[in-house]
Amino acid sequence: MKNKVLGSTLIIAGTAVGAGMLAMPLTSAQMGFGLTFVLLFLLWILLTYTALLYAEVHQHDKNDAGIASLTEKYFGKNGRLFVNFILLFFMYAVLTAYVTGSGDLLFGLLPESMMGNGDLARKISSLMFSIGFGLIVTLGISVADVTNRISFSFKVLVFIAILFLLFNKVSLPNLQASPTNNLLFFSAMPVFFMTFGFHICTPTINEYLEGDNKKVKLACFLGSTGIFIIYIVWQFATHGVLEQSTLIEILNKDPSLNGLIEAFKVTTGSNHLGEIIRIFSILALITSYIGVALGLSSAVKDLLMHFNLRHDRITIGLITFLPPIIVGFTYPKIFLSAFAFAGIIFAFIGVILPVLLTYKARIAHPEGTQTRGGTPALVIATLFAVVIMIAYLLSIFTDVLPTVTG
Repeated sequence: MKNKVLGSTLIIAGTAVGAGMLAMPLTSAQMGFGLTFVLLFLLWILLTYTALLYAEVHQHDKNDAGIASLTEKYFGKNGRLFVNFILLFFMYAVLTAYVTGSGDLLFGLLPESMMGNGDLARKISSLMFSIGFGLIVTLGISVADVTNRISFSFKVLVFIAILFLLFNKVSLPNLQASPTNNLLFFSAMPVFFMTFGFHICTPTINEYLEGDNKKVKLACFLGSTGIFIIYIVWQFATHGVLEQSTLIEILNKDPSLNGLIEAFKVTTGSNHLGEIIRIFSILALITSYIGVALGLSSAVKDLLMHFNLRHDRITIGLITFLPPIIVGFTYPKIFLSAFAFAGIIFAFIGVILPVLLTYKARIAHPEGTQTRGGTPALVIATLFAVVIMIAYLLSIFTDVLPTVTG
């Protein structure tokens, strides 16, 4: 439990590997395993690289400097104001989604005596989840780290149980299926891009590891690699078990996780798979909630310190968790309707911003340790982000790209 690098690695992996991972095969159904592997591999390289860029920029500042503070140093107050808005909006929207979504997942675990009023029971479940894990994060990253380790460990065990039910059904011909349309590579790119979203945690990780740049980079690399391995194993299992025609048929009948679970039940003959996946989803929600909440609390603390306002744990906790709870219970669509553009937001947070900060930091601190690749790698990463944003906009507003579920 004293190994902070391990804890940081699990926080990074836990933030990204959420319940949405289970439905990823629906997005890649028409792509086949081969093209899916190539896409995930490229995104792993891109987002590991940009996480290392954040770590590079952090080496020149205080351990507790947030992303907005780093932006102000190189782009002034207007830059800070813009990044503050983007970060807070993005993370508040995610936490609001978790608050509203937790009720549906936990509802199935409640005693039958509490299920009479379904809507009330869901709200009680959401409130218990939000307050309980909000208190854990408010107590500090050490407590959050232990909770995350326990949840992530159970999540891995449950994931292994799911794979155990699937792996003996894997068929090589299923894995060799060709994509029905090569343009699906670009359609799926923005969806899978979001599944590597852990970069908001880098300031918290940097502070937790006391600014040790080598350890921060190691945690980012190991965490991102763990995410990639989990995704590939899951895609291997699902594409190997279900024929491509079966996956496509699921899309036509029920393009959701429930439809996928039903197909697995028929294939494996297991009636317990649905409940096992529910447990995995809850554990995934917990680790993702903790990771995003740590990132948001770091951003809130950074903002309060900038204006010399009170920034004790209670104040930070209230500002972090009360808005998502209030909005989630009253009018969640305020955030969630605009959250449809999350791909564009994360392209900025996850790629463009670290590239810009690194470029400026290297000019200001030429003596610092630099991530490999130099300026050409910064340009390639930026071009990759532009392609992702264009694909995202084309998939929303036009029919140029084929539609995927995601």
